[in-house]
Amino acid sequence: MHRLPPRSEACPLSLRDVLRGLAGRARALPVFVAPLPAVARAALVAAQEARAVVGIALAAGVAPEPWFDAVARAADELAPRLPFFASAEVVIEPGEGALERAYAEAHRLVEAGVGHLAVDVAAVALPRRAQAAARVAGVASERELAVECVLAPDAASEPAAAAAYLEEFEGWGVRADLVGVRCPAPAGRGEADRERAALDALSEALARPVLRRGPLGSDAAHAFTGGRLRVCEDGGAALAAGWRALPPELRGRGAGARDRAPLEPASERTEALAYAEAAALVEALGAGGTAPELLAALGVRR
Repeated sequence: MHRLPPRSEACPLSLRDVLRGLAGRARALPVFVAPLPAVARAALVAAQEARAVVGIALAAGVAPEPWFDAVARAADELAPRLPFFASAEVVIEPGEGALERAYAEAHRLVEAGVGHLAVDVAAVALPRRAQAAARVAGVASERELAVECVLAPDAASEPAAAAAYLEEFEGWGVRADLVGVRCPAPAGRGEADRERAALDALSEALARPVLRRGPLGSDAAHAFTGGRLRVCEDGGAALAAGWRALPPELRGRGAGARDRAPLEPASERTEALAYAEAAALVEALGAGGTAPELLAALGVRR
């Protein structure tokens, strides 16, 4: 809350509280990768219209402080009092000093306003993965922010191995609020149905909510409604749609750079194209109406 300006009506929450408040409801919440302010604005407009809880995710390479400030301003202006959560991921690289750098990055993200922290340790040697992930994730856990334990890409097909890793991770004193799985784009509805069944089985085996990472079109997203999937990343679809509206010279600069504010939108078309993608995913996942449900569950009266 110390990141919000005076009298702000932006409502960023910890994803931990969101998951608890919506527990037992077969709804999946979308997370939109939004390094551009226009994409964040588009996602918040779509969320406000559908009265949906959504996540706004920081992309790698963007300074978190100006990014969160831009998201909070957009929420105050376009979606006042609408619950949302800010997401970020820390990737622990191999090499000496990588763990300490990741720990410092996690601390910076939490201080900036992130309410959901994912930790990816795929590049760390297998015997040290769980310990490294728990050390970095502890920065968020100790502040009651949501911790995501990112599993290996084949976790959905190997739930026993995923359960063993999760048990080792939590043995270091940090409980995972949810687990993340990276998935390729489904080739069709049949493949999406099979993926849903695998993720449902994984969630049941781990007794944890599952977050799906990776590309997913709105058509395929319909396959996950009513299942155990609780959070679903858009795979950068809204960002890609908005990116096409930028001039080539801005596209060539990338989404942003560390310690530099994210690029400002070049035109309203950026926001409009991103909005179309965001609204389609909110509808496809059945996330509409989750905001009043959450507020009621949390006992919020106004």
